[in-house]
Amino acid sequence: MLELAKSGELTFHKLEDASEVNKFRILGMEDGRFSGGGFEFFRGLGIIGYEKTFKIWLRKFPRPIFIVAVRASDIVSWVFLEEWEDSANDGMAIWVLRAIETLPSMRKKKIGYKMLMLSTQQCVGYLVTKPLTPEASKFFRDAGFMEPAEFKKAPFDLSRHPGYLILPPYKKAMLMEKFGEHFK
Repeated sequence: MLELAKSGELTFHKLEDASEVNKFRILGMEDGRFSGGGFEFFRGLGIIGYEKTFKIWLRKFPRPIFIVAVRASDIVSWVFLEEWEDSANDGMAIWVLRAIETLPSMRKKKIGYKMLMLSTQQCVGYLVTKPLTPEASKFFRDAGFMEPAEFKKAPFDLSRHPGYLILPPYKKAMLMEKFGEHFK
C-alpha cells in the first residue's frame, strides 16, 4: 500500500494487494450484504459486494490502479482504473477509469475530483471513461474530458465503444497544475 496524499481529514492510498482491503472498513456492508448508509453503485449492477469485488480487482494482471480515500479507517471514496488492451495511434497507453464512487454523505466536497487527480497522476498516456449519468458526464467534461468528435483526428478508435470520453495527456497536465490547491 502506498500513501499518495493527504487532504484535511482524508488520506489517499493506492492499494496494491488484495489483502490490503482488510485494513479498512467499507461502510454500508454488513456480513458482505448491503446495510444502507454506505456505497450504492454496485447495488444497481447486481455485484455481490464491495470487499470481494475490490479483492478480485487487485488480483488482476496487469495490476490495475485502485485508490481509496480513507477517513480514520473508513473508505469514503474509491476509484478503479485498468490499462486498455490497445494503445493510441501515437503509441501512448490508454487507461480506462472503470468506476469512481464517493459515499453519498461525503459528496459535494470535491473528493471525487481529488480521486480523479490522483488517478491521472498514476497513469501515463490517455484516460478514457464512460459516464453512466448526466451528472457523471458533466463532472468528467468539467475536468477536461473530451468527446472523440472534438479531436481533429481521434487518438484511437472508439467506434466500438460509444459514449466514452477521452482525457488526452495535455488536458491531464492542465488538471495536474491544480494539484497543489487540493493536497498538502
